[in-house]
Amino acid sequence: MAAYTETDVLVIGAGAGGAAMSKRLSDDGIKVVCLEQGDWLHPMDHPHFYDGWELERHRAWSWHANVRMFPEDYPTTGNTEPMMMNGVGGSTLHYAGAWPRFKPVDFRKGTEHGVEGTIDWPISYEELEPFYAINDAEIGVARRTGDPGNPPRPEGWGPANRGGKVGHKMGRGFDKLGWHWWPADNAILTKPKDARLPCNDCGFCLGGCPRHAIASTDVTYWPRALRNGVDLRTNARVERINAKHGRATGATYIDRITGARHEVRADIVVVAANSIGTPRLLLMSAQEGHPDGLANSNGLVGTHLMFHSWSFEDFWFDEPLEGFKGPEPAVLYSQQFYDTDTSRGFVNGFSLQVGTALGAANSALGTNTGNITPWGARHREFFNSHFGRHALIYVQGEDLPVRTNRVTLDPEVTDSSGLPAPHVHYDLHENDRQLIEWGRRRAREAADAAGGVIDTASTGIGGIDGPPPGWHIMGTCRMGNTPEDSVTNKWNQTWDVPNLFITDASSLTTGAAVNPTSTLQAVAVRCAEYIKRRHGDIRTQTRTPGNADAPGF
Repeated sequence: MAAYTETDVLVIGAGAGGAAMSKRLSDDGIKVVCLEQGDWLHPMDHPHFYDGWELERHRAWSWHANVRMFPEDYPTTGNTEPMMMNGVGGSTLHYAGAWPRFKPVDFRKGTEHGVEGTIDWPISYEELEPFYAINDAEIGVARRTGDPGNPPRPEGWGPANRGGKVGHKMGRGFDKLGWHWWPADNAILTKPKDARLPCNDCGFCLGGCPRHAIASTDVTYWPRALRNGVDLRTNARVERINAKHGRATGATYIDRITGARHEVRADIVVVAANSIGTPRLLLMSAQEGHPDGLANSNGLVGTHLMFHSWSFEDFWFDEPLEGFKGPEPAVLYSQQFYDTDTSRGFVNGFSLQVGTALGAANSALGTNTGNITPWGARHREFFNSHFGRHALIYVQGEDLPVRTNRVTLDPEVTDSSGLPAPHVHYDLHENDRQLIEWGRRRAREAADAAGGVIDTASTGIGGIDGPPPGWHIMGTCRMGNTPEDSVTNKWNQTWDVPNLFITDASSLTTGAAVNPTSTLQAVAVRCAEYIKRRHGDIRTQTRTPGNADAPGF
């Protein structure tokens, strides 16, 4: 084995959580090495520069690693295919940049209903709020303040992205029904920031952004982290986190280009490899003293997987809406039905997000729901009546953290380095099915209230563009209240290994009914502040303190 490297903190994964962690620690002069199995993405590699740019998301820019099959990807097996990306920026390289926050009630769902493995978060919204604000300022969030349905938020870097004709039409529909709605927060610039350009309304946000308007971490956190001196090593696939005498000592990684193995030794190890990659790595790190995987003495690593329950509802109207112009993600949202009301027959709630569409090819191919323009005599008539006249309503529900929804290791399938693939099992709970079916009817009511619907189509539960059924990967190494109900304490410190931290969406205790990246990064920033302020304590701890005993800030 080659000579090892020593550092203060080793971070595994350069995506949303790992980038925020690396930058915040290095701001205070802490020496950081970050290992990333993918590489940098050049702006010219984005699909926007190809004639077939709309088709690329089904090929080289597919959200599914099993379709894309880049060298840095690893296959997944099981009954669903999670959407994720490997590279500097992680899955933020192809996300939409929607930037809602969890609501205060989301942190108390154990007390509210406690159904099917649901527990309270060990922290409150109020404890996390300062770190939401720090993170928002770092990346640049476009927003309109004053939403009466949420706690106050700081002014954005720029105004909210324009809603366009789609937003105005659906806003009028919600008004007729008397339902809450508000322009959406998005991590998409509406005015320049650093070396990044504002959105130019090209309308293809789910294939990365060559203008750097979308806040992927390769253009937000990483330039500053590198100036701070972080040692970012790309094409570095971690094989195992090493431990000795109950403490992590670092990790062994494989250089994907040369095949050589290297070791990094560190006082503190932080894992941020996403909610599939993190449990996979912990399970691969079984060793003396940790026979079932690292941080897994209670058997909870990989469990309580969440994706969000989800339905896409496409509506076409009798007037031009020009939805192909402007950013693709939600232009506005309604949280009228966000809170639990058991008279509906289920717990939890959902957001109704209004989205726009891509271009002509996407319209011809069925938009989001497979409503394909027919070939032959009716082609022109159908296309003309549908293209540019579309609005999408996402029904985004909070799915229950079911213990049997989980990530394990597949003994038969390996990646290109010979490491076991993750096996992903996910079944939608009956509660979540009822929630989405009820939400689909509310989406139709909103479209009818807007007026002029000429055609509709739906994915139902799951579907054409969004099978797992949802897009977001959460849970699997959740933070909690005791070593019996969680993998980490309230500071993201694993119960079994005091100097091993987890700061990606796998640490989210519940999933709320909104996109998770804003919250997972706020949690990562909070954890980074804890490590900065308590570095000395953590270096000497032989056991992980309970939530009441931890030194705190």
